[in-house]
Amino acid sequence: MMQHATQVKSIAKTNVILVIIVILLSLIAWYQPGLHKTVLQYLSSLNVKEINTIILERRDIGSIKLKKYQNGWFLQEPYQLPANPQRVNTVTALARKRSYSQFKANESDLARYHLANPLVSIWFNERKFAIGSEDPINRQRYAMDINDNILSGNNTIHLINGAIFYQLRANLDTFISPALLPPQSSIKRIIWADKNLTIANGRWQLTPESPGTPSDSIAQFIQYWQQTQASRVETNVSLSITNAELLKSPSIKISFSPFGSTDSTIDTIHYLIIQDGEKIKLLRTDIQVAYWISPQILKNLTEFLPSELSKK
Repeated sequence: MMQHATQVKSIAKTNVILVIIVILLSLIAWYQPGLHKTVLQYLSSLNVKEINTIILERRDIGSIKLKKYQNGWFLQEPYQLPANPQRVNTVTALARKRSYSQFKANESDLARYHLANPLVSIWFNERKFAIGSEDPINRQRYAMDINDNILSGNNTIHLINGAIFYQLRANLDTFISPALLPPQSSIKRIIWADKNLTIANGRWQLTPESPGTPSDSIAQFIQYWQQTQASRVETNVSLSITNAELLKSPSIKISFSPFGSTDSTIDTIHYLIIQDGEKIKLLRTDIQVAYWISPQILKNLTEFLPSELSKK
């Protein structure tokens, strides 16, 4: 029996040693450089930071053109307005979208994937991409880097995350910045109601004079204009009020120097304040674009708030 017990202990010891060896080999394999490393594929090798022009061709719903300047992205067509930076980031991210699988197709096969006449084509600088139909199995989208295919002579089709298709075909409104002023612009004058606030020799002057309005309240007022964003932007505004009623609407005119220009270069935006039910819209009649704001925001844009000093 002693011999049998010794054999059992020996077998158990051997099993323990084998288990330890297996664990060690697994750890070595796991941490060994190069092993278990997933090589990711992308739609293109284009550097997003190098993109400075975008043309988004959207069949049936219109095209959008954007250009990057020092102070940010701006729409060029169909409006000339600051662009929504979040939407632009979504668009440029397409260049480096992960490609989950790739395959080659004949020219005659492209129509099957809606890549011969795509619903969405996009130019990043001089490089063109196409987004096709949806893969019925994985719900991903067929996509092509057309310039790369021309250079290589192959029609390589990629499968990418399908959500990008709907983001590229989003309503035009979402491509416009909700900010009331262009980025980094310098306010020179605001005219509203019976007030005229103008900067001269580095100091703000209010007409008619209001001795009870402290300078820090004016500074806060200007800062609010520079930072305020609408809750929504609406293009092609259709109003249910007549031109006569529009003329009677209260308005705000704000003049500013655009980023990078001299103080002598002045642009002016004229907003009409439209009460539409419980909604308030700041309407630019020159381009029929409205910026939706709340009653509290309108109050902050038209009244001087009590200064921090006066509260103490």
